[in-house]
Amino acid sequence: MENMNLYIVVGVLIFMIIMFLLQKATYGVTAMTSVAILVLTGVLDFTTAFSGIINKNTILVATVMVVGNAIGKTSVTRKIKAGINHLKGKSGLILMLAMFGFTILLCQVMGQVAVLTIMFVFVQTLDDDGEVCSSRMLYLIVAMLCAWTGRFPVGMGAALPMQANAYYEGMVTDPAQTLGMFDMTKVAIIPALALTVYSLFAWRLLPKTTLDSSAVKTNQSAQKEETSISGFQEFIVFAVFFAVVIGFLFSDLLGNQAYMISVVGVLLIIYTKTMKREEVVEIMTSDMVWMIAGMLAMSSALSSSGAGEAIGNFVLNILGENPSGLKVLTVFGITTVVMTTFLSNTGSMAVLTPIAASTALAGGMDPRAVVLVVNVASWFALAFPTGCAAGTMVYAIGKYDPIKLLKFNIPYLIIAVATLIFSTNLFFPVYG
Repeated sequence: MENMNLYIVVGVLIFMIIMFLLQKATYGVTAMTSVAILVLTGVLDFTTAFSGIINKNTILVATVMVVGNAIGKTSVTRKIKAGINHLKGKSGLILMLAMFGFTILLCQVMGQVAVLTIMFVFVQTLDDDGEVCSSRMLYLIVAMLCAWTGRFPVGMGAALPMQANAYYEGMVTDPAQTLGMFDMTKVAIIPALALTVYSLFAWRLLPKTTLDSSAVKTNQSAQKEETSISGFQEFIVFAVFFAVVIGFLFSDLLGNQAYMISVVGVLLIIYTKTMKREEVVEIMTSDMVWMIAGMLAMSSALSSSGAGEAIGNFVLNILGENPSGLKVLTVFGITTVVMTTFLSNTGSMAVLTPIAASTALAGGMDPRAVVLVVNVASWFALAFPTGCAAGTMVYAIGKYDPIKLLKFNIPYLIIAVATLIFSTNLFFPVYG
């Protein structure tokens, strides 16, 4: 029976990967379908299978997403937009530095598509005949989004480590082997800085194209529907945000109470009418939350059935006996970047994180190191339109040819993976 459970879990994992690739259903629906299969086949009991819905990491991600959305409504975002308008008349290096700076700031509190929509309004005013033309600048903004999105524990960036934990926490017994709020920031900053420097010097490698502004009309109209909040409501948002950060700084002392801070914060946001109740409910029941809850069940099934250990040993056999930490990180870093060519970054994280954790645990490694490489590298998804939301949008606007972009993209990805491996080894050595 134990062997049968192992085969069933591996089969469900393969089903999940295929569904992610085909995109016939959303990630959340696919994950929950997998949970249903695990229950119907007896691999997991009902309570265990759906415990992910009330798991502390699921609740944290859902509530922090609300807080991040609320931050996007504050005057900070409006001030950044006002600053962008002051760039008119600038050129060359000063223009690029300013555009990079505003992009980096915005993508800490807003989604990639929203940031790209805002930046496009300015980019399309640039001269198509100049060296720093609109098509080159637009692609550079996507390069910055892939390097910097969620790199600080603000908005969605605060939820990303907990999201990664949800993908593999059922496979580990020691809480110290899961990620803290600032762990992803530690390993991601060096690659982000390196990619920024590279982009500042390599932008001439990008081809010139003619932008299709019609591809962004829908997003522009949505952008007009901004809602302002009062000074008091803005105070509530920032108070909640700082309380969440401070709570996790002292999570060792607070224990599970640290997770309650974001829950109470969301309730305050609702009661003060900073956000509409319907808006909060929509965020907290989004497809992302469904997927996280489903992946928690999958990680439990991988552990209890022995499938995780089997997959880990299989990968170790491919890597060779006693592989070096550098080899392990390199293989998973490259695999992740390549996978984002065929699958979205979100799907790549969900598929590869449990495999990475299984391999690390089977080889006596620190799972945090390999998990971090997978989850950070998944954001370097600019080589193909399917990699990320911003990539899909920008390829449509710029009508870029992926082949002609290789001169810029290949060095970008090499630098990204190499610096990520260095940074991860620096903070989280694979073998401790």
